Amino acid sequence: MEREGNLSLNTRGIIIRYSQGLENILGYTARDVIGRPLAELAPSESRPTLATLLDVVKTSNYVIDYQTTILHKDGSHLDIFISVYPLRDMRGRLYSYLVNMSTQKTSTPPAILSEEFQMMFRFSNDAVVITDRNGDIIDVNQMFLKMYGYEKEEVIGRNPRFLRSRHSTKELYKKMWSDLLNPEKGFWKGEIINKRKDGTEIPVFLSINAIADREGRIKNFLGIAFDMSRQKELDRIRRLYVDYFIHDLKGPITAIINNAELLKINLADRLSEKDAKRLRTIITCSERINLLTEDVLEYMRVQEGSPILRKERVSLASIINDIILLFEMYRKTLFINDSDYAEWIDKNDIELYVDPEKFRRILYNLLSNAYKNAASEIRLSVKTEEDGYRFRIWNDGIGISHKEAEKVFDAFYQTKEGVRTGGAGLGLSIVKSFISLHNGKVWVEPGRERGIAFCFFIPSK
Repeated sequence: MEREGNLSLNTRGIIIRYSQGLENILGYTARDVIGRPLAELAPSESRPTLATLLDVVKTSNYVIDYQTTILHKDGSHLDIFISVYPLRDMRGRLYSYLVNMSTQKTSTPPAILSEEFQMMFRFSNDAVVITDRNGDIIDVNQMFLKMYGYEKEEVIGRNPRFLRSRHSTKELYKKMWSDLLNPEKGFWKGEIINKRKDGTEIPVFLSINAIADREGRIKNFLGIAFDMSRQKELDRIRRLYVDYFIHDLKGPITAIINNAELLKINLADRLSEKDAKRLRTIITCSERINLLTEDVLEYMRVQEGSPILRKERVSLASIINDIILLFEMYRKTLFINDSDYAEWIDKNDIELYVDPEKFRRILYNLLSNAYKNAASEIRLSVKTEEDGYRFRIWNDGIGISHKEAEKVFDAFYQTKEGVRTGGAGLGLSIVKSFISLHNGKVWVEPGRERGIAFCFFIPSK
């Protein structure tokens, strides 16, 4: 049988919240008692004592385990131990009472009312809410009221779901409660968009913890929300700045490449070997800058969750042929399935069902990485399997350790060799994101001393 429960009163002694525990003890539902004075739950002879208890608490700290009589809904009398705790604001002004009722002596105040907790609660720069085990609000701090635009009396006794915005799904709340009620976990945290009193939305980072007693029974939930509005706005401005900067940069780079290519064609007979080399350097460096800008843009789109998959049937041979033209300056040998790539492309082709642009970028980034690091040889293996396509791109350059292999797909991570050959460290991160969009997987096979292979699988359906 339920041993205890609690309720909240306003400063006039009117019940504004009533827990499930008390419903089980006293028989009254929340609908029966909310809006009524606490004294009405007692026999007439005990009512003056309850009023006196509230007066005492107004001028003192709290009253614990005062034994009195409370009426059950069926009219019977129950011996109950009552503890009354005042809730005060930062200036010490009373705004609510927390009343605990128990069939046994409790003696110890709730953990949420300890002096140390109350100091942190009142002066926290984050919005803090305390609920009972049913999720109904017992107390909120000043920052909560400021963040959401409510007054105390508008929130105490309500379930925090009134903050829910159109962005919050049933699946999100199902996962939240699953984590909170799991004895092995007992907490949930994540980004969520809530709604203020005026209807405007506010992004917050929310952390909720279940507070249990020594026997493992949940007594309260503690929610802490950090306002992410400023951070989101700064992120938006940063994205706009980078977007405009990259787009403004691409125009001049394209002009440099096009004009350099024209000069190479028009002055081919009149250029000395040294000047021709300088022109090739201008083109190569410009193309590298162009690819760096593309990497930054693609990475930002992936982070924002905006990439869209547009799958169609494409020729693998055609894609490889276009990409290889960009690596002619490296003068390294490419084999496809152990044949010279030109011979393989002339005799073989595979039809893929992929997003052409994203697959082209996957293959380009992996081959670019292979050409930069190879000593002289790159080997591309392509296998058609029952449920998809398996690729392996190996180069005979310096191998990497297993420790490095675990990090190569992280954004901005570069090996020492990667730093030497240049780049922003985003190429492999983009590869992993695009393969994941195709519901595929990518991995690396590190070589001990020589050679490294990047492998990936993309489903055919």
